[in-house]
Amino acid sequence: MALTVNSNLASLSGQYQLNKTQQATKQVLAQLASGSKLNSAADNAANLAIAQQLQAQINGNNQAINNASDGISMVQTADSALGQLQSNTQQIQTLAIQAGDGALSGSNRQALQQQVDQLTQANSQIVQSTQFNGTQLLNNGNASTFQVGPNGTASNQVTVPGIDLTGAPASGGLNGYNANLAATNTIDVTTQANALAAQQSTQSDLSTIGSQRTTLGAVSNSFDSVINNLQSSNISTQAANSRISDTDFAAASAQLASQQIQGRAAALTQAQANIAPQAALSLLG
Repeated sequence: MALTVNSNLASLSGQYQLNKTQQATKQVLAQLASGSKLNSAADNAANLAIAQQLQAQINGNNQAINNASDGISMVQTADSALGQLQSNTQQIQTLAIQAGDGALSGSNRQALQQQVDQLTQANSQIVQSTQFNGTQLLNNGNASTFQVGPNGTASNQVTVPGIDLTGAPASGGLNGYNANLAATNTIDVTTQANALAAQQSTQSDLSTIGSQRTTLGAVSNSFDSVINNLQSSNISTQAANSRISDTDFAAASAQLASQQIQGRAAALTQAQANIAPQAALSLLG
């Protein structure tokens, strides 16, 4: 090999290897510091694009779970109110049956009527005031739709049917409802004949309430199913994203140790290469 002064090829080669080792060490240190193998597109452009798509799906699933949880809360609020309406209506039915007792006097039935009025007023107040985040639940026939998937499609939606108990009984309203919260005799039990009619009215109301609760129960089960599916999907997606983007600390630590050794060796080699041309001075005596 020629002994030259102007061109130190050994030094240039050493510089190249040392720089290469330093860049690799820098990348591994970044991976160890961040916990991610993909700190820039230069690390692995294809894997970065895949990881971003997977993360977007995970974020979408998480928000969809939150949406479904809000849906469950809305359904539970409505069902709780319907449960109280059901309990009150059952009491009204019992009072109506009692009012049909031929042994009762007019004043006895008037006392029963006062109890019935208290219950119908309470039911009317529940119908008018039950809401979730400002949305009326029992006097609003408009359905509420919840996005429960990462994609904006109808197949990723669950709809909570609207409930309106303020209409005519034939249209799904309650006989025991009155828009005037102080109204009396909404359901009349002051006579035996009226008491019999009241029993039929309360039975109709109980059927209406029961039907609405059944519908809400089915919707609640749908939300639960959606959440379970999203959580399962998130586990699989998160595992895939982890394999692509997360740092394997055992492998990265071993790689760092190897690169540090190579870096020190390259630095020592570089030092030797830098002083090699000085041998030319010995030829000049």
